[in-house]
Amino acid sequence: MKEIVKQTLVFWQNYWGEGYFQYLLLAAVLYLLIFRRKNKKTGYILLYLVISLAVFFCPITAKIIQKFIGELVYWRVLWIVPSVPVIAFAMTEFLKERKGIVRFISVIICAVVIMFSGKEFCHEGYFHMVNNYQQVPDEIPGICEIIKADAVGKERYFVAGNNYISSYLRVYDSSILQMWGREGRGMRKKERNITRRLYWEMESPAPDYNKIGKYASHKECDYLVLAVLNEDQKNEVGKYGYSELGTVGNYSVYRLEK
Repeated sequence: MKEIVKQTLVFWQNYWGEGYFQYLLLAAVLYLLIFRRKNKKTGYILLYLVISLAVFFCPITAKIIQKFIGELVYWRVLWIVPSVPVIAFAMTEFLKERKGIVRFISVIICAVVIMFSGKEFCHEGYFHMVNNYQQVPDEIPGICEIIKADAVGKERYFVAGNNYISSYLRVYDSSILQMWGREGRGMRKKERNITRRLYWEMESPAPDYNKIGKYASHKECDYLVLAVLNEDQKNEVGKYGYSELGTVGNYSVYRLEK
């Protein structure tokens, strides 16, 4: 339980990042409790806020939810926390009592406070221009084209890549069959042992390419999408029958020679 609590606190801190919206939310709650506590709407919105925070921080509910959606994305539970509605409601209630030029100045002050409480995500490296309609990283179409060009005439073929690659491959071309679903899900029971080992090896910070080649060839995985390898690493996957087809950006495509 202690580990879950620590992990939840880390998610909470990372969710807000270096901004000040959590303090803005606290200020909004205090304003509503002090000046609008008799308002029925205040009771409803703060009750929902308390319930959503309790669900997120409670170790029991956290463990249950993580079991279904995974530990790495548990922070998404914070999406149900009504931070924006609470802040907006508090500011609206604050501005309603202001008149004339005072209201105009107050609106500007509130807007400035909101603006400086966070960062403009469009200019913080979270988004970049791409040259495809599916809006996926540009290396993904190149990887798909290499695979599909080589697989002409094949009725079925399977591809294995890490979570980053497999998620975007699924978006760009769903006709390409993959060894697993998101975060390794979707494996049939009789395939889980070796396939899961392959998945975790590909997700490892320091992959063992000898094991990747061994597990992938055992499952007759037709194509591997791996980060660009050095010669020794290429030889490790190569001894299990995988040869390099091409490279796109930071990734190379390998085909199983049968």
